[in-house]
Amino acid sequence: MKQLLTRAIVVAALAISSLVASQSVGYASGPTVSGGGVVDGDLGTTSQLGFTASSSGGQFLCVMAGRSGGFPFGPWSDIQQMHVQGNVTPGSLSVAADGSATFAGVATIHVVGKTDSGEVLTVTLPNMAYTSWQTAGGAGVARHMLTVPAVGTFGPAFLRSGHISIRR
Repeated sequence: MKQLLTRAIVVAALAISSLVASQSVGYASGPTVSGGGVVDGDLGTTSQLGFTASSSGGQFLCVMAGRSGGFPFGPWSDIQQMHVQGNVTPGSLSVAADGSATFAGVATIHVVGKTDSGEVLTVTLPNMAYTSWQTAGGAGVARHMLTVPAVGTFGPAFLRSGHISIRR
């Protein structure tokens, strides 16, 4: 039941962020990128994300919640939840000649997982620099990659569902 509630909250948060993103990006001039969905991965490593970015900034959210059979990461033998949320740095959005987009910002990362001894370890890491790279399209076409220099790179991986729009 708790896992179902967690998933419902994540879906609602993504729906709201996508609505807000589409409205705020619609008012921006110049390049914009917005979208969200489920990022594909091995069992236990899929994530949900939503973001919007323009020359004036934006928001980024990536959540891995309630996944059974998680993955080892740092001091954790099994990640149960990871939440990356932050602002997009104004002026950081760039759209490459190949149509892919990159933006950067600073996020707070919250991780809950179990150590090798079975202890639940919860850590919040504030002020973590990140870079988000993506290509446009829908499921099976759009790709996303998240890089947190202090932690590592996740992806690139295709969207399993959802859509990413990039406007030059």
